[in-house]
Amino acid sequence: MEIKVIDIPVEGLEIELSEEAAIFEGLDEDVNAASKVLASFSLKKVGATVYLAGSMETEISLVCSRCGKPFEAHVEAGFKLDLVPFESLPREEEKELHAGDLDVEFYKNGIIDLREFLREQILLQVPMKPLCTEDCRGLCQYCGQDLNIAQCACEPPAGHPGLSGLKGLLEE
Repeated sequence: MEIKVIDIPVEGLEIELSEEAAIFEGLDEDVNAASKVLASFSLKKVGATVYLAGSMETEISLVCSRCGKPFEAHVEAGFKLDLVPFESLPREEEKELHAGDLDVEFYKNGIIDLREFLREQILLQVPMKPLCTEDCRGLCQYCGQDLNIAQCACEPPAGHPGLSGLKGLLEE
């Protein structure tokens, strides 16, 4: 959904969105929206700056980083951003970032695309190491058995596997 900055009234604008998951298909390599994305936005314009506050929630499809099984996770987030025109971005070679700079986003040609902010917020909620359950045991590193289903019969090799080539030298 695109909003023209010029159409935001002085008293602000409240928007409720319910977007189909298909719109956010292919968020990332292993991330997809699995259910409707529900979001609410509050926009307030002061000069060329638009203050955006909102919240969103949805279910996302992930792949467990230990056992490789797909699973769904509920994500929700609240956010506050200051939106300024891209054209006002200073054209400096280098600039030191400050903590407040991380809450500033840009819009182009007087149009704010709310779907892009939702896409960004969904991706920010993806855990760095997604797990299907907190106690997921993963796969056996030797035979690949899913340790959540059954224990394997593998015995770890004695000593460090990186030094196994040296063992053959001693036998000669």
